[in-house]
Amino acid sequence: MPRIRLAIVGAPPQIEITRNEVDDPTWDEIATRISDTLPRAGQPLLVGPGRLLRERGALRGMLERHGIDLTVDEGTLALLRDAEGDDAALAEAIERPDAHATFPAQDYVRPPRVLRQFQLENLARLLFLRHGANFSVPGAGKTTVTYVLHAAERARGRVNRMLVVCPISAFDAWEHEVAELAVPLSVARWRGGPIPQAEVILTNYQRLPGALETLSDWMALHRVHLVVDEAHRAKRGSIGEWGRTLLALAPLARRRDVLTGTPAPNHPRDVVAILDMLWPSGAASRRLPGDAFRTDPPLAAMPAVNAAVRPLFVRTRKEQLDLPAVEFNPVVVAAGPLQREIYSALRNRYAGMFELDRNDQDVFRQMGEVLMYLLQAASSPRLLSESSRQPRAYRYPPLEIPPGSRLARLVDTYAEHEVAPKIAHACALIRENANAGLRTLVWSNFPGNLLDLEQQLAALEPALIYGEIPTRENAERGARNREDELHRFRTDDRCRVLLANPAAMSEGVSLHDVCHEAVYVDRTFNAGQYLQSLDRIHRLGLLPGTRTRITLLLTAGTIDERVDRRVSDKTQRLAGLLDDPQLVRLALPDEEDYGEPVDEPDDLEEILAHLREGRTYE
Repeated sequence: MPRIRLAIVGAPPQIEITRNEVDDPTWDEIATRISDTLPRAGQPLLVGPGRLLRERGALRGMLERHGIDLTVDEGTLALLRDAEGDDAALAEAIERPDAHATFPAQDYVRPPRVLRQFQLENLARLLFLRHGANFSVPGAGKTTVTYVLHAAERARGRVNRMLVVCPISAFDAWEHEVAELAVPLSVARWRGGPIPQAEVILTNYQRLPGALETLSDWMALHRVHLVVDEAHRAKRGSIGEWGRTLLALAPLARRRDVLTGTPAPNHPRDVVAILDMLWPSGAASRRLPGDAFRTDPPLAAMPAVNAAVRPLFVRTRKEQLDLPAVEFNPVVVAAGPLQREIYSALRNRYAGMFELDRNDQDVFRQMGEVLMYLLQAASSPRLLSESSRQPRAYRYPPLEIPPGSRLARLVDTYAEHEVAPKIAHACALIRENANAGLRTLVWSNFPGNLLDLEQQLAALEPALIYGEIPTRENAERGARNREDELHRFRTDDRCRVLLANPAAMSEGVSLHDVCHEAVYVDRTFNAGQYLQSLDRIHRLGLLPGTRTRITLLLTAGTIDERVDRRVSDKTQRLAGLLDDPQLVRLALPDEEDYGEPVDEPDDLEEILAHLREGRTYE
């Protein structure tokens, strides 16, 4: 009788599929359905555990149709049984969207820590779910909730280790919050090599691509609770290295939880990878309506997306934290005369790009470069001179400014004739805050802006965090590092300003106890990054009556205005997905009138439309 056999082999584990008396056409049919490549003649077929789980129904149907018997080894059998259990748990979660587990959550934390009511409610639902998503806003205590959840699962005997994947900036929170447990757990950072003998292992996204084999071996030895913190970082799923590694690890975990306040920061389809991490069979993500995958999903489609995934996550909204309202202060700054001339020349230089193929992925990368040049010109044109000397990987567009051209002369002499209005306005506001005894957090995507501000604000002894400032563990002895800079900003009264890059510090850092003023010198189309950065100073723990002010600097007539509108549109969609109007209020500070910088066709269209406008200034 024709037969195929499934067996787990290798590290990282794969499913080896071998055949006996199965004819070639049937074998090719099976291989085509469950694998991206056909096996070589006489060779077994290898597929990842996640792919097998997603296609197991189709495989079962083909075997029945062709009368083929199936045998599996113990490891594959356990994997399939877990998947069946997941399917049953998923169906129950959907059928019982309001069901909660009963357990003494408060007993798991050390007095005098008292869990808030919304945390207790989230815990009760998460413990009912076999795998859970916590989409609560930053600052709602997701780390503590996850630790209590893990302690409860340990008490059940379901897990005995926890693997936390998170940004390096979040390590401090995971190391600090474990002390809140009634029975603290040992925590260790994993830097490569042998995995430490600790109950909680912390690792960062950048370490994932080369860690699959080591982590798979370790997970095979323990009952692991996989926690993906700031999970939106892996929203690219199988087409990104981080997402691909997490999707491969997910089936090996006994319990899986994802944490993020922005599960779909740019598009509803971003949530697909998150759901597939939780439910590797794909049964959860297949529930999403077709509108979730449209290039520009209508706002009316968001309730349907929300209904599809609502039973699978918990969320604490900003309004539930009882925080004082945020005061937004949009400031439209007029471009300087020389800046206006440089910006017009730069925009005209790229105006012909609207003839390009919008579906070409290279265009997204190239237009990301163009966007950043436009943002530089809108904030401080002198950055263009620095950037033009940097090597560029793309053949088109020609991002280097031709030497000797009028644009090159304008850029190279800019700082001799004009101070960028945005920079001047930021400095004035920061000094005003310092004179009033206030600290200010300043955000810019460009290290050049941060370094310029550091020089101009030297009297305020600024702290500085961006990509070139290493973490303490990576810094040479005595060298400047991120942890020391944060400590200085929090504790040194002479340090009145923190200059930060969102890519380096938009997640995992809490500053609400010392800082209530933030200034955005520039933003990109990355809405998730913007929303995360807002919550560094506006989160649980603010005293009643605290005034939190966010100042957004926009240069009139530039790409700034289109970025502002696109971030608002994306946040409206996210608010619909999460049924959270507060997100819209956060993203629309001026009702009258930031990942990759470009990752949606509509982002591209905004840039192209702006280029077509020509020399229009308000």
